[in-house]
Amino acid sequence: MTENDKQKDELLLAAARRDESCKDTVMSELITRYVGIIVIKANKMARSFSRLNRQDAEDFISEGFLALLNAIRTFDESKGSFAAYANACIDNRMKNALGKARRTLFLSEEFDPALIKDLSPGAEDVFIEKENREEILSRTKKILSEREFKVFEMYLGSFSYRQIAARLGVSVKSVDNSLSRARAKLKSTHNR
Repeated sequence: MTENDKQKDELLLAAARRDESCKDTVMSELITRYVGIIVIKANKMARSFSRLNRQDAEDFISEGFLALLNAIRTFDESKGSFAAYANACIDNRMKNALGKARRTLFLSEEFDPALIKDLSPGAEDVFIEKENREEILSRTKKILSEREFKVFEMYLGSFSYRQIAARLGVSVKSVDNSLSRARAKLKSTHNR
């Protein structure tokens, strides 16, 4: 599309907005000017997903025309050229349609609910995990000093060094030292 064509699109839109009676003529003219672009984009989109057939290419053409009509209705000349806006609208609508076609195909042909495993923990798993966690915390509490344990517990709770220092009323350096000692003690206990 040449620069002259782009300017003509915007002049047509401006005329349609000024005079409601020529709106149908402008719509026809713009659709005629963009039909080739829409068909090319639709065929390219259909080829990009090899399982789609000719019927699907026609669906993309329909999506392209709907996008063009929406672009004509919502274009704001202060935000750039109509050609760029229309092309972006067409591309986005076709990409959304392609994503929907892929999801539909996946769910209809390749989806086997029997293959999905229930990975959620059972009540006994949750209970065992809770007991294991409590046992680990109890052992850790015996190994570390009271401050090291508090700092370590807060650190595991995703608190930052500054947050831990503020809550315990100590310096950031003290938090760092406590964590270093806790790591060293836990590491030496683990290696035994």
